[in-house]
Amino acid sequence: MFRIISVLLLSLFVVSGCVPVEESAVHQITAQEANSIRLNQLDLVNAVRAQAGVPALTLSASLTAAALTHARDIAVQKRAWNFGSDRSSPQTRAERAGFNGLITGEDVAESFMSNIEIFQVWAADSRAKQAMIDPRATHMGLGWFQEANGKLWWVMDIGAAASVQVATAE
Repeated sequence: MFRIISVLLLSLFVVSGCVPVEESAVHQITAQEANSIRLNQLDLVNAVRAQAGVPALTLSASLTAAALTHARDIAVQKRAWNFGSDRSSPQTRAERAGFNGLITGEDVAESFMSNIEIFQVWAADSRAKQAMIDPRATHMGLGWFQEANGKLWWVMDIGAAASVQVATAE
């Protein structure tokens, strides 16, 4: 009898170990959140720029497109850096995306952190902060690529749009 009970208990333990364990849900950034994240980042950068006494930046669709493209590319490369897999520079990528001007800075990061936490890391880094407060800069774009496990590849492009000369009739 003892042997039967032991076998039944052992079987129960083995079967209970086969129950799938629920993994904690990973928050995936939704399309609905994307615009508010970009506007929040713009506000954070502009607050730092105001403290530095330089004009506020405007969100740029073309710089955002360049940042999104580079974020996906560095995720594929598994390396947060400023070089494209095609050896492109931030300037080249911005021009491809339609930006008419000079890239004054590009900040990149690989992490599981939110845009606010990444902003804090960038603001604490002298090179990244210098890109944020460059007085020549007029526009900003923010992009990211998120892996299934939640890891984010962040790219913030900052640039000075070429000034447009308007001819006047005399």
